[in-house]
Amino acid sequence: MLVIVAIAVVGMRSRAGDTAGVVTVMTFNIQHGIGESGKYDLQRAIDTIAKAQPDLVALQEVTRNHPYYKCDDQPAKLAAGLEAATGRAWNVVYEQEWFTPNVECRDSGRGDGKETEGLAFLSPAPLGQASTTPLPVSRIALTVKPPQLDGAAVTVTHLASGKTNGPARAKEVDALLKWTGKLGPSQIVLGDFNLKPEEPELQPMLTAFRDVWPAAKHDGTASGVDGTHGDKRIDFIFVKGDKLVPVKAQTLDTAGWFGKAASDHRPLVAQFRLGRDVK
Repeated sequence: MLVIVAIAVVGMRSRAGDTAGVVTVMTFNIQHGIGESGKYDLQRAIDTIAKAQPDLVALQEVTRNHPYYKCDDQPAKLAAGLEAATGRAWNVVYEQEWFTPNVECRDSGRGDGKETEGLAFLSPAPLGQASTTPLPVSRIALTVKPPQLDGAAVTVTHLASGKTNGPARAKEVDALLKWTGKLGPSQIVLGDFNLKPEEPELQPMLTAFRDVWPAAKHDGTASGVDGTHGDKRIDFIFVKGDKLVPVKAQTLDTAGWFGKAASDHRPLVAQFRLGRDVK
């Protein structure tokens, strides 16, 4: 079920020192709020996002009504925490990927339904129309069309994990491309693909979209290490069309910020310069 928290917001802005018309986009698998310490601490994810200052962040492994994670409504808690950390209200859209019959949180008065995990977008500006499509193996793609991107679609996904799920990921990529094929000539797709760049299942994606990280490395505008999950690069920001021009990309070392990493994934951030005629 799509959950949208509507909050009064200020307009999307460029980061200090950047030229007007540059938007910062971030993808981050927060691992349910479990960091390198092995303990549940959603505040580390909040602090990471606040420090990175994205205009739009796409999150994976976000939960609601999960007893292990204190029954937190993580999308709402993330939005409230970011408002407290940044002094700006944040909009959030959440869509569950799966649920279990567990209603322990509801029955104890600490939740409102079944245990779920899903995807989320957060932004200090309006997120626009949200839509979703199912992918194989209980995965989904979640899309928003922020007005500040003049309607260009931004889609987040989290493909199946596991060494034996290569065929499933191939089917998921195929379904994802069919979905994004309907979303217009200029768009961004991002998330945790559980695939390395050289794996065959990812090649159709690399044909249809540009991979921002190697482009930034080629241009000398990338910073940070290649790996987003240990030494593996499995988290991506892809772009399509000529109206969203990549400016720079960065992987973030949250362990360097907090002493212990905020997640088992490094956040990936990219900046895009906007054209005038994004449709």
